[in-house]
Amino acid sequence: MRKIVKPVLCVALVLLFLNIGVSYWILARSLKSRFPHLNFKKARLGVASWYSRTDKNINEQTANGEKFNDRAKTCASWDYPFGTRLLVINPLNGKWVVCRVNDRGPAKHLNREVDMTKTAFKKIANPKWGLIHVAFLPVPKE
Repeated sequence: MRKIVKPVLCVALVLLFLNIGVSYWILARSLKSRFPHLNFKKARLGVASWYSRTDKNINEQTANGEKFNDRAKTCASWDYPFGTRLLVINPLNGKWVVCRVNDRGPAKHLNREVDMTKTAFKKIANPKWGLIHVAFLPVPKE
């Protein structure tokens, strides 16, 4: 019995990794066709969270002076200038969203890279999770 399990397990793992690789290749191709000027070399990995008007200590205005809007697809980041559009990808399900940076955050001691509005977060993950690992990169102006 033991002699049969090892090869079956190895074949299953190879098929799983092959499936993951093909899925990422398809995702990259579809993103490249949608955003032809994407530079995947600028992609970064990190943790994303969400925030909304109902959270305590949320200001009425964002750091760039706009009124905070829960329904907008915007985000907070320390690393990108205001107005930068970020493509945020959830690698677990292949879902993605484009957010515009209009705020600063998240708090540096939290070790998160991007803080998105709840509306933007809902596009790629269940808000009940609170935090997800993401890949993100700037979308060049066309």
